[in-house]
Amino acid sequence: MIPLLLLFAVGGLMQAARSFSEDIAIGGTELAFGYLLLVAYFTGRVVSRFGLPRLSGYLIAGAVSGPFVLGLISKDMGDSLKVVNGVATCILGLTAGAELNLKRVRPLKGTLTAMMLYAVLGGMVVLSGTIFLMKPLIPFLDGMGQAQTIAVCVLVGVAVIPQSPAVVMAMLSETKADGPFSQAALASVVVADLVVVVIYSVVAAVVGAVVGGEIDVLGTSLEVVWELAGSLLFGVAIGILISMFLRSVKTGAPMFALMLCVVVAEIGVRIHLDGLIVMLTAGIYLENFSKADASELVHGFESAQLPVFLVWFALAGSRLNLGQLWELILPVMILATARGTWFYIGCRVACARTKPDPAVTRFAWTGLMPQAGLSLALVVVIQKNFPGFGAAAAAMLMSIVGVNQLISPVILRLAIVRSGEAGKKADVDFAAGH
Repeated sequence: MIPLLLLFAVGGLMQAARSFSEDIAIGGTELAFGYLLLVAYFTGRVVSRFGLPRLSGYLIAGAVSGPFVLGLISKDMGDSLKVVNGVATCILGLTAGAELNLKRVRPLKGTLTAMMLYAVLGGMVVLSGTIFLMKPLIPFLDGMGQAQTIAVCVLVGVAVIPQSPAVVMAMLSETKADGPFSQAALASVVVADLVVVVIYSVVAAVVGAVVGGEIDVLGTSLEVVWELAGSLLFGVAIGILISMFLRSVKTGAPMFALMLCVVVAEIGVRIHLDGLIVMLTAGIYLENFSKADASELVHGFESAQLPVFLVWFALAGSRLNLGQLWELILPVMILATARGTWFYIGCRVACARTKPDPAVTRFAWTGLMPQAGLSLALVVVIQKNFPGFGAAAAAMLMSIVGVNQLISPVILRLAIVRSGEAGKKADVDFAAGH
């Protein structure tokens, strides 16, 4: 009852603060950050009383507070917190990489490869075909020729696939889970996002040539090479730098790593590097190739990252346009259902061929369900590069992401608990807020 009362009090104070002036540009960033921090925290506490993940509470808090419902957080206020998104993504990458022990994942190599083939690449084909069959339900496909329709369907089908390492990390941390399924879930979403980045870039270049979008095939190819290879090389350099710091200075490592996350988040965008890939590579280097002990760094990080992730997930929820979702409810629900169903089928086929741990066979598909970071990035890219249909396609994609953001954390948490891996890792829980 107390968290609920505090939640209403925070909302009332936010409304009162905004009512003093229509122009809150001055101090708007700090106000938005503080409000989202508090309302997400208390909403997480409230929904946890009903057995839901706290992460669902963070997303719901953002959706209700955002510009499409109560309007307590305007679009401009959300845009002013882009730095939080960038830093949170980098923290996520470093933490996820440092948790990814290649020796432990090696027995799952065959399973992960099969999952990428059957679930991820197969899913792109299935979803592209589903979109093509739903053409009468999708207005932005009207008036396109056969070749253009197929090209756009493939583009959107690829854009529907991406996963969310952020959600997987949050749920593993909230449940303190560890084991074969947890390792497989984390490894699969990391690899899957890398696969999607490459495939999408190639598909976007082809679609640009077919429908006349603002895409330069050669330029796009070079950008892909630079973004991937440059991010990997820069990530190794960051990993070496953190390793040297851990081995020589030894104190203040979390603050030093946080500073690097801020630098990567700010500079990486300007030189077209992917912050997630950079810091993910740095984390993998620290855990698997460095002589430094990264466990203390990760432990220190986890105890300090709660505020950033509260706001990060709340901001993700604030982008959910419930009115738009209702208008597109039929195609959105068909695609969301087809996506989840194919992940289940694809992972089952992959596991039947490779015979992993029973928990991986039963639940691996749930790790592929969540969507967040990369999906939101592709929404922006499609809208920018394809002005003819990009806005309408982005609206549909954003609605699918919203549905998965609300449903998939619940499914994943249930899978973690049923796998028996919950509570196997005694680490600080940033998602629970204890």
